[in-house]
Amino acid sequence: MNVFRRLLSIQVFLLSLLPSVTSAQGVSIAGQQRLFDYPVVPDTIISLENRTNYIIQNFWENYDFSAPIRDERVFEATFRDYVNFFKYAHKTIVVSCIKDMMRRAQSNKSNFMLIAEIAERALYAPGAEYWSDEVYIPFLESVMDNNMLKKSEKERYKYQLELLENNLMGNKAQDFELHLADGSKKKLSDIDGKMIFLFFNDEECEDCTIGRLRLSTDVKLNRMIDAGEVTFVCVYMGKYTDEWAEKARNYSKNWIIGANDEIVEKYDLRIQPSIYILDDKKIIIDKNINVEGIKLLLN
Repeated sequence: MNVFRRLLSIQVFLLSLLPSVTSAQGVSIAGQQRLFDYPVVPDTIISLENRTNYIIQNFWENYDFSAPIRDERVFEATFRDYVNFFKYAHKTIVVSCIKDMMRRAQSNKSNFMLIAEIAERALYAPGAEYWSDEVYIPFLESVMDNNMLKKSEKERYKYQLELLENNLMGNKAQDFELHLADGSKKKLSDIDGKMIFLFFNDEECEDCTIGRLRLSTDVKLNRMIDAGEVTFVCVYMGKYTDEWAEKARNYSKNWIIGANDEIVEKYDLRIQPSIYILDDKKIIIDKNINVEGIKLLLN
């Protein structure tokens, strides 16, 4: 067993013990103050998935969502503890519990909107510790289904929902046109490859510049590109200009390089640079991977 698996096993073991070791009032998983004692799992429930299912199903059981949230910091810490259990619970149970929580939260509009904002920070924002489209989407759907909210209050969440639904892993990547550095144009649907890396980047982004250099000099990646195992597409998220094209001609010669200034409206690009991995049928295998993640994957 490698180091990563050993660490994961330790984390899972500690989590399985969690309800029995955090019963002291005012202590959370992260060691911060919390709103209430978390559910204690009966000893008769053995498996990790069933234990976490029990916790999230009973987590908010005695919490009054109609009362104003007096300490937003403590509530958010408790909410993040709640979200941490999602990683080990059954997907169907997670979605059901989220829907139930948001239904109960409708009893207080201010609470409801605050929970939506906290969910965004915890599950969607670039700095979120736990990115999960499948978990965040039920929160977004609850916002869209809430008749108490004005259209303007839903607008941001509507945009996020559409963006995520159009870019779910397992779905086919949306087609788009590239204005190539040589002046010609090509669509994603015209590009063939056993595996396609879409590298979304910006000229004004320092991390993007560093990322381009690191990837262009990666021996393993270059071998895979030259062997036809990977097709690498470098997408500039800006408008084609002669100045950009001149710079782009100095990028790696085995890349397909093009510009599209409307791509941010079609693709979920929460980090810069951002990499999508597609299979030979343009199905999204993974997305929003940073350069370090790709290098680890390759090696």
